[in-house]
Amino acid sequence: ILECASGASNKDVAERLGSTPHAVGRWRARFVEHRIAGLGDIPRPGGPRTVTDEQVAELVAKTLERTPQDATHWSTRS
Repeated sequence: ILECASGASNKDVAERLGSTPHAVGRWRARFVEHRIAGLGDIPRPGGPRTVTDEQVAELVAKTLERTPQDATHWSTRS
């Protein structure tokens, strides 16, 4: 967004970031319509969340503060 505001084209920004001009254009349009709020996550289609923010926070705290039983560190499976 800042590069585009400085005069760079969608194509130039896309090449520098490894993206597509279409994607850069979408982000610019979101920014124009919603300003800073448009740069955050937007709701996506699909099923409702099955994990709450509290559950995520609890899991992160658990993995940072404790080690698993019979192991020295957490793995993706545990």
